Amino acid sequence: MVAMNIVVGETSRYKTLKGYCFMSCKTIYVMISSFLSEEEKMIVAAHELGHIILHRSQLKMAPMQDDTLYNMTDNTEYQANLFAADLLIDDEEIEDMVQNEDLDYFGLCSSLNATPELMSFKLYSLTKRGQAYHMPMEIQSNFLAK
Repeated sequence: MVAMNIVVGETSRYKTLKGYCFMSCKTIYVMISSFLSEEEKMIVAAHELGHIILHRSQLKMAPMQDDTLYNMTDNTEYQANLFAADLLIDDEEIEDMVQNEDLDYFGLCSSLNATPELMSFKLYSLTKRGQAYHMPMEIQSNFLAK
């Protein structure tokens, strides 16, 4: 992320905070909890990148902190979740996989190495863009909240 002047690091300072990003001296910093699994770290990094791209002006005022992923009540968090889902899950891979009639929703998630909650955001994004996909589960706002 050098081209965007972003420094990414890990922190063990906070037990419940999953990640945060802030701007200092025209450099953006993303800190991700070292307590997370590699899969969770990837999701948090994509989520924070969503904040950087979509909410950059807010970073100049205060850090954006995330202790709950997949938050549906805050619009900026919701937008960052959609961004992360679109970044991490390829549209064409879903299209190819749903052709397999033997594959259920959780099989789709497993095949694409995506959490069911992240997949819900992805399918919602595809639906908003005019593609018809069945939403087999409600999007959870408290996913990864510990």
